[in-house]
Amino acid sequence: MLRMIIALPVGIVVMGLLVAFIESVGHTVFPASDEMKAAIELIVRQDPAARQAVIDAQPTMPIGAYLSVVAAWCLGAAGGAWTAARIAGTMHMAFGVGVGLVVLLSAAANLALIPHPVWMWPVGLVAPFLCALAAARRAASGSVSTAR
Repeated sequence: MLRMIIALPVGIVVMGLLVAFIESVGHTVFPASDEMKAAIELIVRQDPAARQAVIDAQPTMPIGAYLSVVAAWCLGAAGGAWTAARIAGTMHMAFGVGVGLVVLLSAAANLALIPHPVWMWPVGLVAPFLCALAAARRAASGSVSTAR
Protein backbone atom coordinates (compact mmCIF):
# COMPACT_ATOMS: atom_id res chain seq x y z
CA MET A 1 0.00 0.00 0.00
CA LEU A 2 2.84 2.39 0.86
CA ARG A 3 4.35 1.82 -2.57
CA MET A 4 1.14 2.97 -4.23
CA ILE A 5 0.97 6.05 -2.00
CA ILE A 6 4.48 7.23 -2.79
CA ALA A 7 4.69 6.12 -6.44
CA LEU A 8 3.02 9.14 -8.04
CA PRO A 9 4.68 11.84 -5.91
CA VAL A 10 8.12 10.30 -6.42
CA GLY A 11 7.47 9.95 -10.16
CA ILE A 12 6.45 13.60 -10.36
CA VAL A 13 9.57 14.70 -8.48
CA VAL A 14 11.79 12.63 -10.78
CA MET A 15 9.97 14.10 -13.79
CA GLY A 16 10.45 17.66 -12.50
CA LEU A 17 14.14 17.16 -11.79
CA LEU A 18 14.75 15.65 -15.22
CA VAL A 19 12.86 18.43 -17.00
CA ALA A 20 14.73 21.11 -15.05
CA PHE A 21 18.12 19.52 -15.71
CA ILE A 22 17.54 18.88 -19.41
CA GLU A 23 16.05 22.34 -19.97
CA SER A 24 19.05 23.93 -18.24
CA VAL A 25 21.39 21.99 -20.54
CA GLY A 26 19.28 23.09 -23.52
CA HIS A 27 19.45 26.72 -22.42
CA THR A 28 23.23 26.41 -22.15
CA VAL A 29 23.60 24.83 -25.59
CA PHE A 30 21.01 27.14 -27.19
CA PRO A 31 21.18 30.44 -25.26
CA ALA A 32 18.39 32.96 -25.61
CA SER A 33 18.90 35.70 -28.17
CA ASP A 34 19.21 39.28 -26.99
CA GLU A 35 15.65 39.89 -28.19
CA MET A 36 14.33 36.94 -26.18
CA LYS A 37 16.29 38.01 -23.10
CA ALA A 38 14.63 41.43 -23.34
CA ALA A 39 11.21 39.77 -23.72
CA ILE A 40 11.88 37.55 -20.70
CA GLU A 41 12.77 40.63 -18.68
CA LEU A 42 9.36 42.07 -19.62
CA ILE A 43 7.71 38.85 -18.41
CA VAL A 44 9.55 39.08 -15.08
CA ARG A 45 8.38 42.70 -14.68
CA GLN A 46 4.84 41.60 -15.66
CA ASP A 47 4.79 44.18 -18.43
CA PRO A 48 1.67 43.92 -20.64
CA ALA A 49 3.93 44.18 -23.71
CA ALA A 50 5.73 40.95 -22.77
CA ARG A 51 3.49 38.60 -24.76
CA GLN A 52 4.02 40.47 -28.02
CA ALA A 53 7.74 40.84 -27.30
CA VAL A 54 8.07 37.06 -26.93
CA ILE A 55 6.15 36.51 -30.18
CA ASP A 56 8.38 39.03 -31.96
CA ALA A 57 11.55 37.42 -30.54
CA GLN A 58 10.66 33.84 -31.54
CA PRO A 59 12.23 34.01 -35.01
CA THR A 60 15.56 34.97 -33.40
CA MET A 61 15.73 31.68 -31.49
CA PRO A 62 17.31 28.56 -33.00
CA ILE A 63 14.98 25.60 -33.54
CA GLY A 64 17.20 23.61 -31.20
CA ALA A 65 16.11 25.79 -28.30
CA TYR A 66 12.51 24.73 -28.81
CA LEU A 67 13.37 21.11 -29.55
CA SER A 68 15.42 20.90 -26.35
CA VAL A 69 12.35 21.97 -24.37
CA VAL A 70 10.22 19.28 -26.01
CA ALA A 71 13.01 16.75 -25.41
CA ALA A 72 13.09 17.75 -21.73
CA TRP A 73 9.34 17.27 -21.45
CA CYS A 74 9.55 13.87 -23.17
CA LEU A 75 12.51 12.55 -21.19
CA GLY A 76 11.10 13.92 -17.94
CA ALA A 77 7.76 12.28 -18.65
CA ALA A 78 9.44 8.98 -19.48
CA GLY A 79 11.71 9.02 -16.43
CA GLY A 80 8.94 10.03 -14.06
CA ALA A 81 6.43 7.53 -15.43
CA TRP A 82 8.97 4.72 -15.41
CA THR A 83 9.88 5.51 -11.79
CA ALA A 84 6.26 5.70 -10.66
CA ALA A 85 5.36 2.48 -12.45
CA ARG A 86 8.35 0.60 -11.00
CA ILE A 87 7.58 1.78 -7.48
CA ALA A 88 3.86 1.02 -7.71
CA GLY A 89 4.30 -2.47 -9.09
CA THR A 90 0.62 -3.21 -9.53
CA MET A 91 -1.50 -0.83 -11.60
CA HIS A 92 1.72 0.39 -13.20
CA MET A 93 -0.03 1.91 -16.22
CA ALA A 94 -2.29 4.02 -14.01
CA PHE A 95 0.75 5.59 -12.37
CA GLY A 96 2.47 6.11 -15.71
CA VAL A 97 -0.68 7.78 -17.02
CA GLY A 98 -0.78 9.91 -13.85
CA VAL A 99 2.71 11.26 -14.48
CA GLY A 100 1.85 11.68 -18.16
CA LEU A 101 -1.19 13.75 -17.25
CA VAL A 102 0.86 15.95 -14.93
CA VAL A 103 3.34 16.58 -17.75
CA LEU A 104 0.52 17.21 -20.20
CA LEU A 105 -1.13 19.75 -17.89
CA SER A 106 2.18 21.42 -17.07
CA ALA A 107 3.10 21.70 -20.75
CA ALA A 108 -0.37 23.05 -21.59
CA ALA A 109 -0.04 25.70 -18.89
CA ASN A 110 3.43 26.64 -20.13
CA LEU A 111 2.25 26.84 -23.74
CA ALA A 112 -0.80 28.91 -22.76
CA LEU A 113 1.07 31.34 -20.54
CA ILE A 114 4.17 31.89 -22.67
CA PRO A 115 3.80 32.18 -26.45
CA HIS A 116 5.50 29.35 -28.32
CA PRO A 117 5.65 28.43 -32.00
CA VAL A 118 2.38 26.86 -33.14
CA TRP A 119 3.99 23.48 -33.89
CA MET A 120 4.89 23.08 -30.20
CA TRP A 121 1.24 22.69 -29.18
CA PRO A 122 0.61 19.29 -30.76
CA VAL A 123 4.17 18.04 -30.37
CA GLY A 124 4.60 19.36 -26.83
CA LEU A 125 1.34 17.86 -25.62
CA VAL A 126 1.21 14.52 -27.41
CA ALA A 127 4.86 13.39 -27.47
CA PRO A 128 5.54 13.63 -23.70
CA PHE A 129 2.31 11.82 -22.89
CA LEU A 130 3.18 9.01 -25.31
CA CYS A 131 6.68 8.83 -23.82
CA ALA A 132 5.16 8.44 -20.36
CA LEU A 133 2.91 5.62 -21.58
CA ALA A 134 5.80 3.83 -23.30
CA ALA A 135 8.00 4.14 -20.22
CA ALA A 136 5.28 2.83 -17.91
CA ARG A 137 4.75 -0.13 -20.23
CA ARG A 138 8.52 -0.75 -20.28
CA ALA A 139 8.69 -0.57 -16.48
CA ALA A 140 5.94 -3.17 -16.27
CA SER A 141 8.05 -5.63 -18.22
CA GLY A 142 10.39 -5.61 -15.24
CA SER A 143 13.52 -5.55 -17.26
CA VAL A 144 15.87 -3.07 -18.74
CA SER A 145 17.89 -4.32 -21.66
CA THR A 146 21.60 -4.43 -21.04
CA ALA A 147 24.36 -5.01 -23.51
CA ARG A 148 26.61 -7.96 -22.71
